[in-house]
Amino acid sequence: MRPVLRGSAARLATVLGVALAACGLFAAPASAADLHTPCRDFWGGRICTTVTAIDPGSYLAVHLAPDYAHGVVDGVQLHNGDEVPLYCWTTGASDADGHGDYYWFQIGESAVFVNDYYLNTGGYADWSPYISHC
Repeated sequence: MRPVLRGSAARLATVLGVALAACGLFAAPASAADLHTPCRDFWGGRICTTVTAIDPGSYLAVHLAPDYAHGVVDGVQLHNGDEVPLYCWTTGASDADGHGDYYWFQIGESAVFVNDYYLNTGGYADWSPYISHC
């Protein structure tokens, strides 16, 4: 039985064309040590993490390239605790809040990206053994 899609997870499933189920809050945020463990069944065995560091009342936009100049996926808004699959990583523009994080993850089968700073991944040494370069 598949969970019901709601909110940003439903829009993400529609826009990206991936089989998703409801993104929910974990009892505690995922730790970098958990990244090697595939997340929920509906992600097809992908390594997943959760969104973090988003200010209350704000959201994380999904970008069409690993920068802020190429636009965003309309209607997709990710919030703290939302689960996202990590397909691969690349480098690009620094995070929007100026922390100097230049790593970006492709989070869908089509090339759409979010900056690593806003994901609960730990540091490069934590996730790089498990997630390949794009």
